[in-house]
Amino acid sequence: MLIGGKKLDGPKEEVLVIPRQRDEDIIFKARAVLDYGDFDKLFPRPTPPVVIKPGGLKSLDITDQKYQDQINKWAESRMHWMVLMSLSATFKSSEEELKWETVDLGNPETWGNYQTELKEAGFSDGVIARIVNLVTSVNGLDQDKIDEATERFLAEAREVQESAFSQGSVPQNTPSGEPAKDSA
Repeated sequence: MLIGGKKLDGPKEEVLVIPRQRDEDIIFKARAVLDYGDFDKLFPRPTPPVVIKPGGLKSLDITDQKYQDQINKWAESRMHWMVLMSLSATFKSSEEELKWETVDLGNPETWGNYQTELKEAGFSDGVIARIVNLVTSVNGLDQDKIDEATERFLAEAREVQESAFSQGSVPQNTPSGEPAKDSA
């Protein structure tokens, strides 16, 4: 796909640098997750129970408490999976990759352990929230980003328009062909 004659080169990435006083800064990279197919295989979306109403009419009972609990667990697991997949962009070389000690990507029950591991690594709740915000930011589009991009576009358009209407040099003659005043 080309936009404005340029080929898009993959999903968006963002970076968060966490300063450490005695150690080197810690850099987290997050990449947008484009495919949830693996998640869906491991943790399919729950379906609400079917209830039969008077007259034999069937409908889905989305208010069923068991279904509500399942869908909440599914949504939480989807968020954990998104965090893990996004943060997998943190390091590109095999010597420096981000490795979780208690997270098994094949076991949804362990996906939330990244929070405990971050805490055990010395990150405060506020820093962990920044890391999760990095992931949600790269995977979403908020109004601030839209406004920023729109302002950049409009500023560039104004600049092009202004340069089209401004004269870059002094005219050498007038429309009548007479030399312009103060021209050489």
